[in-house]
Amino acid sequence: MDAKLNNLTRMEPSLRLLGIPFDTNMARDLMQAKEGTATRLMYQLYIALENKRKSNLTGTAIATMRPAANAKLALAQSKLYTNVFTSHYCGGGDGVGGR
Repeated sequence: MDAKLNNLTRMEPSLRLLGIPFDTNMARDLMQAKEGTATRLMYQLYIALENKRKSNLTGTAIATMRPAANAKLALAQSKLYTNVFTSHYCGGGDGVGGR
């Protein structure tokens, strides 16, 4: 469970940068191997990366194009997501999905 949580926490900022919606519900569905969730995520990733490739944008270019306010907001949201997800799924939440 900790490895899954670690992997999803590391993926979230990159997905957000690509404009792919990723929240605790999707993370939960991935961790529980809910049918179709990984396929949908991979398709969204494929589409986002194809659009970036067609635009000839590199990862660095994408990151530098974001306004500073949006970058700070994304960082704060990523930290909030990590804290909420960790507390909920690692025993600090309401007991649902705990260790």
